[in-house]
Amino acid sequence: MKPVEQQQFQQKMLAMAADEIRARARELSANTVSAPVPVHPRPQPGKPPAPAKLPPPTFADVRLNVFDLSSSNEPVLILTAKASLPPGKNAGPPGLEYMLTLVAREDIYGDLHKVFSAVTDTQHLDVLARYELIDAVDADGDGRGELLFRKISDAGSAFALYRVIGIRLWPLFEGTPGE
Repeated sequence: MKPVEQQQFQQKMLAMAADEIRARARELSANTVSAPVPVHPRPQPGKPPAPAKLPPPTFADVRLNVFDLSSSNEPVLILTAKASLPPGKNAGPPGLEYMLTLVAREDIYGDLHKVFSAVTDTQHLDVLARYELIDAVDADGDGRGELLFRKISDAGSAFALYRVIGIRLWPLFEGTPGE
């Protein structure tokens, strides 16, 4: 892959990742109790209220891997990163660090389609595991690659093996932490 291609892929993946982080932050803020919201006048007819747009997250430890798992020249991209949102409304608790794994596939037109997304944060590793890409492997010897991840949670870590078929990640093996 050329450096220009890698930079383009990374920009596209980071844009998708930002949307995933914002969605997780909205989900977290919707589940927390906050101060009462002041009553505003009714919006004018014909003008739907615009949803509050969260600021872009700040990414750290960004790692982008690109694999041709089926030797068909169709790249599968895996982005892992840590992110934080600037303090503000709907940004979640201050100081919260998000951890993201995003898998996408490029179609023949150059568009990326999300295959898998796992977003967790430092306060919810008991519920949502963090996925860490180990590598692409040919686990069954059929000439197609599978993705090997380490799932890390408060209970421990375990290995998981997935195959990318279409725009879905199919589990072939998922271990249990501590066993």
